[in-house]
Amino acid sequence: MVENLNSKFKKANAQVKGSSLSSEGNFKPSTFAPVHESKTAPVQSQLDKVLPMIIGSSYLLMAVEQQESTDPKTGEVQIASVYTLRVISRKARAFRDLIQIKVKNAKPVINEEELDKVLLQQAKPIILRFEDIAHYAYMGGETLNASKAERLNVSVQEAMNHE
Repeated sequence: MVENLNSKFKKANAQVKGSSLSSEGNFKPSTFAPVHESKTAPVQSQLDKVLPMIIGSSYLLMAVEQQESTDPKTGEVQIASVYTLRVISRKARAFRDLIQIKVKNAKPVINEEELDKVLLQQAKPIILRFEDIAHYAYMGGETLNASKAERLNVSVQEAMNHE
């Protein structure tokens, strides 16, 4: 009888531990593109190395825009998604700042109706992560690009406290 209760307790305890860790298992941080040393822009390449420390790796979606452009040579229409995000990684230097990340050759991971529901607080906030985030500085500006955007099934609080 005692052994039977012991095994039931162990199973229940494992389930509780498993459920408390399940949200952490859903958290998958963004990845960053490797930074190559540059002889023409050595300071910029050193700054790019600390990009993860500056913007963190999880973001709250604020807006998304799909851009279309036509290649002048081929006439092919190319699409890109531009995400406006709030940095929610507590340890990030840009915590609470708004940033934009562009993903080329990809449609948005969310449609307008779903984003409207989030803005009207009829749906939970959307947390995003990105693959291969890279910073580019060019004459008079800068941009953040990524190869892929992905939704995370975690709460804002979990994403904020993860890092």
